[in-house]
Amino acid sequence: MPAESNYERLHAKSRAITGLTYTLFIACAVSALTPSAYALPSYARQTGQRCAACHVGGNYPQLTPWGRFFKLAGYSAGKTFIDREGLEYSPVGIVGKAGLTWAAQPKNSQGQTVIEHSGIPEFYDGYGELGTKFTDWSGIYLEYGVNNTFPGWKGAEGSVDIRATHFFHPGNHELLAGFDSNNAPTLQDVWNTVPVWSYPPFYLSSPQTPSAPGRLMISNLTSAAGSVGAYALFDRHVYAEVSMYRVGNDFFRFMTGGTDFEKGAPYLSGWNPYWRAYWTTEKGETSWMVGTFGMQASVYPNGASPSGPTNHFDDTGFDAQYQRLGDVHKLTLRAAYIYEQQSWNGSYRLGKSSAPKGNLKNVNISGSFALRDTWTFTAGYLLTNGSSNAALYSVSDPNGNHLSTKPNTSGYELEIDRTLTQNIVAYLRYTGFTKFNGLTGNIDGLGRKPSDNNTLWLAVSFAF
Repeated sequence: MPAESNYERLHAKSRAITGLTYTLFIACAVSALTPSAYALPSYARQTGQRCAACHVGGNYPQLTPWGRFFKLAGYSAGKTFIDREGLEYSPVGIVGKAGLTWAAQPKNSQGQTVIEHSGIPEFYDGYGELGTKFTDWSGIYLEYGVNNTFPGWKGAEGSVDIRATHFFHPGNHELLAGFDSNNAPTLQDVWNTVPVWSYPPFYLSSPQTPSAPGRLMISNLTSAAGSVGAYALFDRHVYAEVSMYRVGNDFFRFMTGGTDFEKGAPYLSGWNPYWRAYWTTEKGETSWMVGTFGMQASVYPNGASPSGPTNHFDDTGFDAQYQRLGDVHKLTLRAAYIYEQQSWNGSYRLGKSSAPKGNLKNVNISGSFALRDTWTFTAGYLLTNGSSNAALYSVSDPNGNHLSTKPNTSGYELEIDRTLTQNIVAYLRYTGFTKFNGLTGNIDGLGRKPSDNNTLWLAVSFAF
């Protein structure tokens, strides 16, 4: 198969060295009879492979074993975009998405709008991407584009991941060593259990669907930080990594364009460590992974004035993934648990936190089933619990009485994806809540129920 051929060639080298409207949805439905699809535009041109070689069922962002190795090896399979004979292929592409969200109850009991633009088609974002192999041992992925901020549009940096790698062969073993620089903790990871890549992916979700009020710091640093790190994969079984993150300004500003630290983006103090370790194995169509990861982060309470005492967050996670990839049926099961210890040394003194310490706990369990690289069915369960903090999570009735001061939220996701054409995928996702902000009823003090925040999202993503 093409994936295996490129895999062996890469191994041998290592030894040697939507603005869219309903019209678009109708057009997509008509084109649903064409099931073939290709990978990210620039990587597809680089490797000449179909999407399903790297992504399970051809559906981004789930990775196959080959897709994981391609990323760990520095995106360095296939052709170099420029050589002595000139330009081999275009290393750039355009990606984006559009859709519409229906809310169960877009207004509360007082007639006030809670969820904007319910049932109205929206163009969510459009990005230019650079994804290419530089040399036989290095490569890059970088995005920059515009986001719909409801209201208005804003230019913003997307994912940035730069790698340099080398293979060593001590005795009869293989050691892949790499350098990585990126702009979001866990962005460099190859499994769909860690925050950036877990289900549902933040970049493939409706921005109009409410999310849990408590958010882990390790999940909150996307496009707000820059890193330097090193990793190693021994015999393709044991992985270890240490990276250091700092605020995304000065040298790292090219990774955080569009991020406004004066308006709430987390402003890191000094260098902050991130670590990752896992064990994985493959047997035939099946692969397993069990791992752990974590980060310690010191963050100023006010990004507009980054000085004085900082808040400290200590995140520790455990994750596992099972995958069975047959020719027709493909199953992936994922689970992750993250515990965050919080010290509000800076915010407590300013009255921005009601307690000097706290915690958050997050559980994410999901499974996906892909059929013939065309249909993908996914279900997920999400749970966030944490300690009481009236300044962060308070819900009060009209008389000012606290109804809840906890972030506890639970819910589920049901999704069907359809690969439509070579460059378009359609998504239909239902998000339901069983608890919100610590409450099973009257979650806004005006009689709103958790299920009133339920949404149905129909969208298409495109890549050219």
